[in-house]
Amino acid sequence: MLAYPLGQWLLYCLVSGLLAALLMNIPMYVQPVGYRPAFVAAAGATGQDPGEVETALAVAVHHVTGIAAALLYGGIVAALAAVLPTALVLNGIPTIPHLVGVVGVTLFIYYFFERIAMPRAGGSLQTEAEPIVRQWALSTFIYGTTLGLSLPVLVTQF
Repeated sequence: MLAYPLGQWLLYCLVSGLLAALLMNIPMYVQPVGYRPAFVAAAGATGQDPGEVETALAVAVHHVTGIAAALLYGGIVAALAAVLPTALVLNGIPTIPHLVGVVGVTLFIYYFFERIAMPRAGGSLQTEAEPIVRQWALSTFIYGTTLGLSLPVLVTQF
C-alpha cells in the first residue's frame, strides 16, 4: 500500500513527470533529429504535417505528454500497491510496483511512438523515421530513469 493519499501521490507524479520531460529536452535538443518526436506528436494531435507544426506547440505537447505519462505511472503504482506484496518500500513507495510502473510506462512511451505515432503522423518526416525512432529510445530511457529516481527523492522533500 502506498504511504501517501492518492491526491498527494498524483501531485508527486505530476511534478516528477514535468521534471522528467524538462530533463528529456537536453538529449532531444543535442541530438540531430532528437526533438522531431515532439513535432510528430503535435502533428498527431492537430492533424497537421510535422513540418508545419509550430515549435511552441511541439514543446507544449511534449511536456503535457510527460506529465500524462507520469500520471499513468502513478495510477499503475497505486493499483499494483493495493494487490502486490509491499515488503520492500523506498520512502513510502512500494519497490515492486514502482519498478513495474517505471519500466512499463517507459516501454509504453517508446513503443507507442515507434508503432503508432511515427507511422500515422510522421508525414514528411517518414524518410527520417529510423534515426528519429533510434534517438527517441535514448530520450525515453532518460525520461524513465528520471521518473524512477526523482519520485523517491521528491516524496521526502514535501
